Amino acid sequence: MKATKATRWKYVYCIIPAKNEQNFGLIGIKGEEVYTIHYKDIAAVVSDSVDKSYEVLEYGVTHQKVVETVQQDFCLVPMGFGQVSTEEDVRAFLNENYYELKGIFKKIEGKVELGLKVMWKMDAIMREIVASNDRIRILNKQISSKSKESTYQLRIELGKMVAEELERRGKRIASEIYKRLSQLSVDSKENKPLSDEMVLNAAFLVKCEKEREFDAMVNLMEDEYGEKVNMKYVISPAYNFVNLRLG
Repeated sequence: MKATKATRWKYVYCIIPAKNEQNFGLIGIKGEEVYTIHYKDIAAVVSDSVDKSYEVLEYGVTHQKVVETVQQDFCLVPMGFGQVSTEEDVRAFLNENYYELKGIFKKIEGKVELGLKVMWKMDAIMREIVASNDRIRILNKQISSKSKESTYQLRIELGKMVAEELERRGKRIASEIYKRLSQLSVDSKENKPLSDEMVLNAAFLVKCEKEREFDAMVNLMEDEYGEKVNMKYVISPAYNFVNLRLG
């Protein structure tokens, strides 16, 4: 049973299906106790807070660890970092979004989000582009045989040609990977790449019993594209397939 504390704010980590009070211990932001606020058969997982805002660089890891701890025992709807409100407003949120939350639980139960990032191996792909494109190879040879000062315009032209070729190849590889993995998912989302070296930044909602098959497909495509790209995916709560915020 949670001890009573005179705090105005509640920091919200996630929503779970639960009728009975839950206590996850002193694992919250600033070492606060993590517990539940209920409405019918759903509950918000919260900790007390004396602050209304937090810096993600300072507390983002703690937020994620709380969500991961809760996920060990509950299907959950994750809430984005930094959502703070009063207990009254948290209960109102659960009330107002009750049926939407029940629908989300139905959608994500028994599933995991697998976030995939595909990155160029830049040295390897650049060598391939130069070797396979006559115009780029000839221009690169011309530049290497002259002084840097005399090749300014040529280097601009070369950079543009390489960027266009890199984009073309990246779109083809990203499309193929996304298509094949989407076939193993109940839902998928392609996000904006985080850098010029990123070929694909995507998330897939996958049934737990399909996770091994998904992993095998990633390994297969690593064998196919491994000379050009690095592929990495992580398991996480379904952040990409939930869009709810307090207030």
